[in-house]
Amino acid sequence: MEQKAFSTLSRPSVIQEMEQEQFDVLIIGGGITGAGIALDAATRGLKVALIEKNDFASGTSSRSTKLIHGGLKYLQNFDFPVVKETGSEREIVFNNARHLVHPIRMNFPLIKKESYNLATLKAGLTLYDRLAGVRKEERHTIYGKRKTMKNEPLFNKKIVQGSGVYVEYRTDDSRLTLEVAKTAQERGAKLLNYVRMTDFIQNPDNQVKGIVAKDELSGRTLKITANYIVNAAGPWVDFVRKKDRPIKGKYMVLAKGIHIVFDRNKLPVQSSTYFQHKGRLIAVIPRGDTTYVGSTESIYTEDIEDIHVNKSEVTYLLDCLKDMFPAVNLNISDVISSWAGVRPLIGEEGKSSAELSRHDEIFESDTGLITIAGGKLTGYRKMAERIMQYIEKKNKEKKTASITESVHLTGGKFSSSEEIEQLIQKLYGSYQQLGFSKQEISDYVERYGSNTEVFLKEVADYDKKDFDKKSRNIRAEVKYTVENEMAATLTDFYDRRTSYVLFKPNKVLETLNAAAEEMAELLNWDKNTMDEQKRKTLYTHHKAITFLDK
Repeated sequence: MEQKAFSTLSRPSVIQEMEQEQFDVLIIGGGITGAGIALDAATRGLKVALIEKNDFASGTSSRSTKLIHGGLKYLQNFDFPVVKETGSEREIVFNNARHLVHPIRMNFPLIKKESYNLATLKAGLTLYDRLAGVRKEERHTIYGKRKTMKNEPLFNKKIVQGSGVYVEYRTDDSRLTLEVAKTAQERGAKLLNYVRMTDFIQNPDNQVKGIVAKDELSGRTLKITANYIVNAAGPWVDFVRKKDRPIKGKYMVLAKGIHIVFDRNKLPVQSSTYFQHKGRLIAVIPRGDTTYVGSTESIYTEDIEDIHVNKSEVTYLLDCLKDMFPAVNLNISDVISSWAGVRPLIGEEGKSSAELSRHDEIFESDTGLITIAGGKLTGYRKMAERIMQYIEKKNKEKKTASITESVHLTGGKFSSSEEIEQLIQKLYGSYQQLGFSKQEISDYVERYGSNTEVFLKEVADYDKKDFDKKSRNIRAEVKYTVENEMAATLTDFYDRRTSYVLFKPNKVLETLNAAAEEMAELLNWDKNTMDEQKRKTLYTHHKAITFLDK
């Protein structure tokens, strides 16, 4: 049977297949954790289904600091196993998705009255290089005050005493999640966004063996059955657990973090910076024509479906920047966009918020519902491996090994950075008639990787029609993401497929009508549906550029 594309147009047949098949593993949650489990299980030859109530990566997995961390900050807590694991995992994620994972030089300034001094930073970074298996050419360098100020003239010379420079990896978290999900689908998994679990189905022994779900796009109810059900719903795991059993023991505590984005010329740092401010680590990361900053951390108890950035949180980050970069005079009006998200920390009765676990944990109810919670973006592959080991042990099956370490993601068919540059050069030459600059081609390759030519062929088709260049490009990109990346709404497209709402907010307003017309045509929307979709996208855009008075 021919493998279907990862397309919104395939939804009806995928829903039908989900109802008809008996799956080995059914995953609830389409963030990085759920997608990672789907890929691991599918590569082991299992029948796998995954549902997500909104869009893939629509929760925490599109609202991180967008770094594949090596785990440096865990050294402060002497959490050596985590440093070792995240260091090696970082290298694997890089190798499997080179178009999405970019090595960056990270400047770590030594600041008066903070926890590191020259000796402890040197010792820490040396230990980090060793534990994380850092390649020779990427090992750290320590600089005194004079060279530090030369490397970054914007630093506050009154408080900066030196620095360490090491390598971190910047990524696009929502696209990484999407590529993992798409690769799982290519390996045989069935995945659907906008399918909400409403109830569990239990067998006569009171074991969960399926779910009742609602397709949010068609309104249709469906039933899906599986031998094992994994709850990987991130901040929503307790909502899922409550549909199974009252929660006892460990529970989720949600920590909110925000990030703010500036035009690069407003915050023109020489390289990425991680600095301590009264004990908290703040990241300053250049990305294209922008620089983004984060994050805050506070316990969150409000509406999890609609998280806003508060003015007080923006002011906090602006104050941190003012202390670190006093010559850069930034105001709230300089913030071009922002994002807020929550991550689930694991709480337990009798433990304070300072004792909340940042690690991933697996727990199972007496009905057999398996839940995985906590963890980080970098560790998604190991979390998936641990879930599969747990299922194999429970099933008393012969142990199989995960092979995802060597599975290149669908857009990541590169063995070196040189190959990426060669592809950019080739596409720039082959599609010159489309009028793209080399930088524009490079930006598309950074998004779609080895699949970029499929998108450019769409642009070439639209070039024959009577569209201006801006409309042509956005329409072709909408079509590509609907037919190849399961974009089902305008917000899917502007937020998680392209990140335009976060890093090019003006582009959203400039292209919204053309994008809406194109998606309406592809998905047979009537005018009311199209207008509602535009309204929701404008609300998402408004949320990114305005802040609540809190």
